[in-house]
Amino acid sequence: MNKLSKTIVALMALFVIGFLAMEGCDKQNPQPKVSDFFISGCNDVVLYDMRDNDYPYIDTIYVTTIDNTKLKISTTNTQFPCDAYTIRPEIQAQEQNISIELLYEDSWADCICGRHLDIILENLKLGQTYFFSIKKDERDYFQFEVTFGPDTNLMFVREE
Repeated sequence: MNKLSKTIVALMALFVIGFLAMEGCDKQNPQPKVSDFFISGCNDVVLYDMRDNDYPYIDTIYVTTIDNTKLKISTTNTQFPCDAYTIRPEIQAQEQNISIELLYEDSWADCICGRHLDIILENLKLGQTYFFSIKKDERDYFQFEVTFGPDTNLMFVREE
């Protein structure tokens, strides 16, 4: 083998090793992501005209561990326009800061109803403390901090 061939082989070997090392890092430190999402139809109990601003509502938020990498966030009465049919979560994660935005199309409805939702996040690390921010309409809806453990079981009450 001549000198040029040896140099090319050595460079290719370094490239392959570097690529494999980067792939290994990605698999060892995967980013948190939404693995499952559920949203109910309108709750029968909470339906009111948007012109009536005096109607207080309560949303209970549960945070529980599913397994060693998954966390479930459930709400009981998150308010959305009655005709918001395509609600979806969008997640942004930077280290231990996780932002979940609940997106839906602009609504023409003149009523709001409560909905139950479940968000299951995966790729979390046991013992790690995470700060969660849930947003609706680009506004903060609820924020909390949790140290993810095998027995995480929290309940928060949000009143408005």
